[in-house]
Amino acid sequence: NLTVNSKTSSPILASICNQHLLNHKTDVHSIEIIIICVCFQFRDIPVGPMPPATPKFAYGFVTLQKVWTLLDTLSPQGPVQSQYLLTFEEIKQYYGFMLYRTTLPRNVPEPTPLISPLNGIHDRAYVSVNGVYQGLMERDTALVMNVTGQEGDQLDILVENMGRVHFGSYINDNKGLLGNLILGNDVLTDWSIYPLDIDTAVANGWLQAAHSGSGIEAGDGPMIYSGTLKPTGLAWDTFVKLNGWTKGQVWVNGVNLGRYWPQRGPQQTLYVPRPFLSATQPNNITVLELERAPSHRRILFMDRPQLNSTGQKT
Repeated sequence: NLTVNSKTSSPILASICNQHLLNHKTDVHSIEIIIICVCFQFRDIPVGPMPPATPKFAYGFVTLQKVWTLLDTLSPQGPVQSQYLLTFEEIKQYYGFMLYRTTLPRNVPEPTPLISPLNGIHDRAYVSVNGVYQGLMERDTALVMNVTGQEGDQLDILVENMGRVHFGSYINDNKGLLGNLILGNDVLTDWSIYPLDIDTAVANGWLQAAHSGSGIEAGDGPMIYSGTLKPTGLAWDTFVKLNGWTKGQVWVNGVNLGRYWPQRGPQQTLYVPRPFLSATQPNNITVLELERAPSHRRILFMDRPQLNSTGQKT
């Protein structure tokens, strides 16, 4: 969720995060005991023991390989063609990502500013020219960046919806690229806009089927990585940590665990419930890294969460 303070967006905790009944190890803690005691004053409470803590397991490291960069292929219905930019809502893409694609209208041999003059990056935009990552634009903070290229080069902008304002006068919070983008003095037009369905692609195993081996070189910008957590005979709760990774999302056996962003923190791990894992079959791990993967390409499955630090401290 987002809130707006002086027209600047920032994240906030959902109310359920403030006083939840289960702790981040999914075990009962003091808040639930207090609630039970209060309820007991007014209603009969079933007699029985409190549920025990669930077992946790540290499965260790999994090394990933790059498997996918052609994000437009993750749009089964294909692109929407438009002379000017359209929002997520206009294409009925209410969450996730959209890929905006056009071509450079002229030669730009020298670094030339790409500008969103009306703070129209909602919320983060990852910019590439001919598949080469150029950099990041971000709502409120990074509305100009330089690009170079030749007339006709393919300009791709992957836009991430980071959540929505959920109260107040800014509740109508459209996502995508709002208003025009300007390259130097040229308004960019003639867009192909791809609503991406990454969850379905991961759940159906399309990305694992496209695995091309370890020979693919990694680089900066949005890329998808895949690996396998080998079966151990156990399917216990665990927590995955992406030390050295920058920002993105993680799936285990086709289930989206959520976002990671270690530098912003404070949460450094994502919870993996035991029903998501197989004790006897290989477990498919998929990571969408949006900015830069570490050279080691490893992720770590731990037996405890790490919640109260930032990337600079780990």
